[in-house]
Amino acid sequence: METIILDLGAINGQVSVQIIRKNIKNVHLKVFRNLDVVLSVPMTVPSDWIDSFLNNHIEWIDDQITKYKKSSGYNNLSSIRSGSSTQLLGKDVRIYKEASLIDRVELDEKKVFIFLRDISDEEQAQKLFDQWWRNTASDIFQSETEKLYQKIFKKYGLNQPKILVRKMKTLWGSCTPSKDKITLNEYLLKADIRCIQYVILHELTHLIYLNHSKDFYSFLTIHMPDWKERKKQLDNEVVQGL
Repeated sequence: METIILDLGAINGQVSVQIIRKNIKNVHLKVFRNLDVVLSVPMTVPSDWIDSFLNNHIEWIDDQITKYKKSSGYNNLSSIRSGSSTQLLGKDVRIYKEASLIDRVELDEKKVFIFLRDISDEEQAQKLFDQWWRNTASDIFQSETEKLYQKIFKKYGLNQPKILVRKMKTLWGSCTPSKDKITLNEYLLKADIRCIQYVILHELTHLIYLNHSKDFYSFLTIHMPDWKERKKQLDNEVVQGL
């Protein structure tokens, strides 16, 4: 896997850009809320072109990293601290650790409480939070998929796909029609429910149209006329992308 180091200057310093070569036609540059920078390019793009492209976008990358660092919702979910925050369904929530007789996680409006028998056990706190986050994502994604399947796709005689949830670096979701399977990024739980619905509809549509053809986007527009606005909201509020 290729990595390029960019120098963003005195404030944000050096940043590693992960280069992913894929069977795609377009270039995608993304800065994630955990401050990862990923550039996806077609397989045949030469290295000197990549260098030039990144140098032309240093200011943009620097702006996005600065924006995320200033955001009250910044948290990469991999280092939970009491008082830190993250996004959950489009809203900023604070995370707190509390002493308790039973290890558990509870959501109370804009607060997530991690209750621990040993409040100093950082590993257990992280484990509890990670499991709670993935279970919550799975429940919501499954519910929204069920609604869209029943409303739109069942009449086509398609099987309702199995929903898998996992961490994904560069995708919000993927569809494997041959296995009736859709995989969704657990970080999608950070997004507003309207954005989650867009991603799920996008992946469900691949059960009918394998590629991003004209018919694919026509189908998407018929069943979700504002999908472009939802996608833009997802890009602007959860991950910055070109």
